[in-house]
Amino acid sequence: MPGMDEPRADILPVGAVILDTMLGLLEVEELVLCEWALREGILLDYIHHHPGTLARAEAYPDARLRSVMALAERCLYDEAHARHTASLALSLFDQTRERHALGGGPRALLEYAALLHDIGHHISYPGHHKHTYYLIKNGDLRGFTPEEIEVLANVARYHRRGHPRKKHAPFRALARDAQRTVRVLAGLLRIADALDRSHRQAVRALKVSERSRVLRIRGEARGDCELELWGVQRRTQLLEEELGVQVRIEVVASRVMASPRRALRRVRA
Repeated sequence: MPGMDEPRADILPVGAVILDTMLGLLEVEELVLCEWALREGILLDYIHHHPGTLARAEAYPDARLRSVMALAERCLYDEAHARHTASLALSLFDQTRERHALGGGPRALLEYAALLHDIGHHISYPGHHKHTYYLIKNGDLRGFTPEEIEVLANVARYHRRGHPRKKHAPFRALARDAQRTVRVLAGLLRIADALDRSHRQAVRALKVSERSRVLRIRGEARGDCELELWGVQRRTQLLEEELGVQVRIEVVASRVMASPRRALRRVRA
């Protein structure tokens, strides 16, 4: 019969018998054929049952960022804190580029590490930096090379507590250039994280300047930021060691948000 291609010819009689039987049992006198086939049905079924996945794909066209955000969401991350920490870390990275001389690849890894740095809370708070390393390593992140995942996991792991050391096997296994990248990025992430220690996004824009091997970081605060200033004093050492500078941090109250008296108040770390 015209239009009946050979691969399907042997199943047509069986299909005709099934169709005839169904029409008879259902007492159907007329049948309207659909121009779509099984493939289109599978696609429609996937769209119906995976709205979150498709919405994420639309929100994050980049496959790597989409994969990072999927892991963060699975671990119930603190979105406001993670995004603000990432913003501060990238600002520090961009304004210290001449000193650290890292390129766009490490910059992207810093952003991903900042977004994921606290996902270890999903397991437990004590030692959550180590849990973060494990989750990133085993999080099925897509679009990354094995070395990039290792660098990303190490940067997030060293956002608090001990500094990267050769005695730590995962860090020791990295190439020398990758080890330096981890130390620089972790140093930046430590400061950014400390500047949002209260998770209230109190410290806003940052301005960085350098003179006589002293790196000055000036932040603008919205409201009280005593906790941030207390925490950041203990987070500068790693960056100082790696960049060969002293780090001084100053936070001033925003003139828009604060009263005239508070706007003049300055605190230094």
